Amino acid sequence: MRKRLMLCTAAVVIVGFVLAFSLAGFLVQNQYQNEFTRRLDAMLAMMCAESQQMQVDPQRFAKSYGMQLQQMGQDIRVTVLDQNGDVKGDSAQDEASYENHRDRPEIKQAIQEGRGYDIRKSQSINNSYYYDAILDPGTGLILRVAMPLSELQFAVGGVWIIAIGAMILGILIVCIICAILFRHVYEPMQELTQAAKKMAEGDFLIRVGDSPAGKRMTGEVRQLAQAFNTMADNTRHAVEQMKTKQNQLESVLQGMNDGVLAVDRNNTILFLNQRARDLLDRPLLQEGTLLEGSMRIHKVASVLQEAAANQQVIHQTISEQNGVQQENHYSVYAAPLEGGAEGECLAVISDTTRMTKLEQMRRDFVSNVTHELKTPLTSIRGSIDLLRSADRDEETRQYFYEVLDIEAERLRHLIDDMLVLSQIENAREDPSLTRCDIAKELACAVERLEPIAEKAGVTLHMEVERELFVSSSSTRLQQLFGNLIENAIKYNVPDGRVEITAQRRRDMILVRIKDTGIGIDPSHFDRLFERFYRVDTSRSRSIGGTGLGLSIVKHLTALYGGDIRVESQVGKGTTFTVRLPVMLPDG
Repeated sequence: MRKRLMLCTAAVVIVGFVLAFSLAGFLVQNQYQNEFTRRLDAMLAMMCAESQQMQVDPQRFAKSYGMQLQQMGQDIRVTVLDQNGDVKGDSAQDEASYENHRDRPEIKQAIQEGRGYDIRKSQSINNSYYYDAILDPGTGLILRVAMPLSELQFAVGGVWIIAIGAMILGILIVCIICAILFRHVYEPMQELTQAAKKMAEGDFLIRVGDSPAGKRMTGEVRQLAQAFNTMADNTRHAVEQMKTKQNQLESVLQGMNDGVLAVDRNNTILFLNQRARDLLDRPLLQEGTLLEGSMRIHKVASVLQEAAANQQVIHQTISEQNGVQQENHYSVYAAPLEGGAEGECLAVISDTTRMTKLEQMRRDFVSNVTHELKTPLTSIRGSIDLLRSADRDEETRQYFYEVLDIEAERLRHLIDDMLVLSQIENAREDPSLTRCDIAKELACAVERLEPIAEKAGVTLHMEVERELFVSSSSTRLQQLFGNLIENAIKYNVPDGRVEITAQRRRDMILVRIKDTGIGIDPSHFDRLFERFYRVDTSRSRSIGGTGLGLSIVKHLTALYGGDIRVESQVGKGTTFTVRLPVMLPDG
């Protein structure tokens, strides 16, 4: 750029110099030609003053003046002609070689206008001359003088040599001055250009004015440099603020429990957070790739396309089957991006499976509680009405009293289980933790339930390793094992068997309660631990179950850092496995 600008400037200056000196040279050449013309005119005027002698002897006249001029250093040819163009006298020729000159331009012009001029090569002596002719009105003769062009050419050539030399010197001076000026002007501009390029590449700490070239900045260039530095400071501050806000926004988006996804009109991903990858089940999905793959992604993409096409907010819930009876639900909120390109759209994806499930559980809970409370209350209310309706014999009254007692006891058990479950759910930790022996707690639970097992015709068998300790509440632990053993008895078959085992596996204690009962279909496993959920409703109520036992067991296991699993086959029995963290004997 610098060389190009210098060459352009130099070329303009050189062209100007050439034009100026060419014009001056032509003007000087014309001036010299005019000067020669005046000299020749003066000579002709002097010669015309002796027109009588010229008329008497033209040849002698021409020779005489030609010799005089030669002695004065003027190589000028003198010719005398009549109006017919015949030469009467010539200082450069003898009479024998005279030719008719009527067709010569200067002769024609002199005859017509009284004076004529011409520049040409002489046909008679083969030299180039400048001709000046005048018609003497007194004698009617034409007097012509011819000066060799070599003198004029020598003078004009000297002028051109001087002009060209001066032009070359001027060009050299201009080039030197341009180089100096460019060094003082272009180098600061070049520094500004380089600084602007670096700032465009992301270097916002660059500044101008401290280098040697920058210190030579003056006037508008220095003001431009100061404005550039101010702009660099403001840009750096704005970029830092933008990066800070961008990092904050990305942190917020990455920490959200909802997936955030943005696409363009071609369904190419512009942005997505990690939660969006998790919800779409595509951990390798990246920005710049197409939003395609699974049926779930196709449904989300359809919502985005609808929002982009209609230019309005779309809120839809999409569902996807996951397993035999479980269904996942996702809420998709899609809206066009304000300020973005045409077709760009943003979606917020939320996993509403748990909320949907909790809402369903809430509805089921209300329905179940209402039903569970309504049944015994109906029996109690009916028994009371029957007792009041008429006098009853002692046996009938005793029967209704027993019904009232049974239903009241059922209500008490139901309320007690609901209170226990509420306490367990609201407790983050058990304040009554102690060092409990698994063998002892299981033995207590079996001893308490032995009468129920004998009545049902079920055999209880226990095989427990010694020195198995957990950190828990003795009452809660017996409640946990008691519910599982009681269920194994209630849902067993006559002459059935319940095996209770406990053993240590690394840092966990495994307690298994296995029965030979009616079993549970695997389709019920997902809801088995829900409140009031019953596999066989009629059988559960007939044996007095509240439907809260397994829910209590699950929450107690989680309270003490463990878990519970179930295995079952219909008609062959069920096995519940409780895992609890082991507590060392010396702990």
